[in-house]
Amino acid sequence: MDLNQLDIIIKDVAGSTQRLEELLGISADYKDETFAQFTIGSHTLMLSQMALVPIAAYQSGLILHIQVSDVDAKCQELRDAGECILNSPTRTDWGTYSVLVQGPEGIVLDFYSVI
Repeated sequence: MDLNQLDIIIKDVAGSTQRLEELLGISADYKDETFAQFTIGSHTLMLSQMALVPIAAYQSGLILHIQVSDVDAKCQELRDAGECILNSPTRTDWGTYSVLVQGPEGIVLDFYSVI
């Protein structure tokens, strides 16, 4: 078994794609008004406006964990870009050093490194 894709159903694909491109510092592999796709490591992150089956409510409580080599440098880059830092770099009880950032449509991004 290999979990290698995540599809987030959102309202504003174009706006969310632009925000994630800014936050992640990469361009989407593909994007249009209703769908976007990013390759991050060996995983695919998709943003979709619609699913193949009806989904009543949009996501909530979603955190994307993205491993980086230098959390402090990433935090400074995000601060310089005017991003909303939710939690300054913090050492966690589970062995990571992490900064949490507000992403699009209620998504939180956790830029972390293992300590």
